[in-house]
Amino acid sequence: MEFGNPQENLWPRKNRRVLNDTPIFKLVSHDVSPFGKDFTKPFYVLESKSWVNVVAITDKDEILLIRQYRHGLHEYCIEIPGGIVDEEGEDAPLVSAKRELIEETGYTAPEWKLLGKVSGNPAVFNNYSYTYLALGASKTDNVDFDEAEDIEIILVPKDRIIELIRNGTIHHSMMVSALSLYLIHEKF
Repeated sequence: MEFGNPQENLWPRKNRRVLNDTPIFKLVSHDVSPFGKDFTKPFYVLESKSWVNVVAITDKDEILLIRQYRHGLHEYCIEIPGGIVDEEGEDAPLVSAKRELIEETGYTAPEWKLLGKVSGNPAVFNNYSYTYLALGASKTDNVDFDEAEDIEIILVPKDRIIELIRNGTIHHSMMVSALSLYLIHEKF
């Protein structure tokens, strides 16, 4: 089955305007002409750096989860370590994944593998989220939280992940997606 080139017949965009610039994203608008149509209308995009998530597995077959406060929901969420890709270059997502794991948990891992990338919501976001598998994770360092982070580390047997997703304990869509990439990797 052919799905076509994702860069083919792109809708022309012009007149990019930054409407709001925050430390996390920029809200921009573009005047867009739908391909093959004779009109233009504004569309809005949240421009953000890419994100990374880390599925860290210990030698005891535990997955490293974190519990942290999330402003959008105004509650604590169970997640995997991750964050924004701040580095530059081809290896930037991997470098950022390693940095986020050690900053948020104090853990490092000798073996890393890219499980895949997903787009969080391509209707409004322009970025990707990369998921890495970190094998042999162990506590080697102190945490280095950002000033507004308050993270609790939780180790769970990896065979409980499906249960935690199914019962809604893990509900953050990017975490469910990252853990699904891990589960697919394990099965195939």
